[in-house]
Amino acid sequence: MAAGRNKNFEFGICRNAAGFTLIEVIFIIVIVSVFMAAIGVPLLGGIRQSDLPEIATGAHFLATEKIEELAGTDYSSLTIGVWPSEDPVSGTGFEDYSRQVEVKNVDQDLADSGTDVGYRQITVTVFHSRIPNGISVETLRTNY
Repeated sequence: MAAGRNKNFEFGICRNAAGFTLIEVIFIIVIVSVFMAAIGVPLLGGIRQSDLPEIATGAHFLATEKIEELAGTDYSSLTIGVWPSEDPVSGTGFEDYSRQVEVKNVDQDLADSGTDVGYRQITVTVFHSRIPNGISVETLRTNY
């Protein structure tokens, strides 16, 4: 071997040199990016859906609140039919919700009854943009 010559650089090729080449670094970045995208997409979908339990709980609370409010009313003042939708009071944190009340006559088997036989089924449905079918709470009132 000639004096002053580095044994790591024979024939212009780097041998036993520490570090990565630019091609290797770019290749690693591409592989890591694909891996992160494969993990990130489902993770973001899960994060977007993470507020649904809170929304459902709020809807159930509003439905139960309306049922309790109607529990204090007289049987004869429960108008048969679907009541106009109402929005909860603004400033309460429930501005995105709306409620609908339906009152119908039922018989002792809870089947629809065209006439008043002493039972009324009250259904309160609360809607939110994230829960399009709404959440319903039902109760039964009697005239006894």
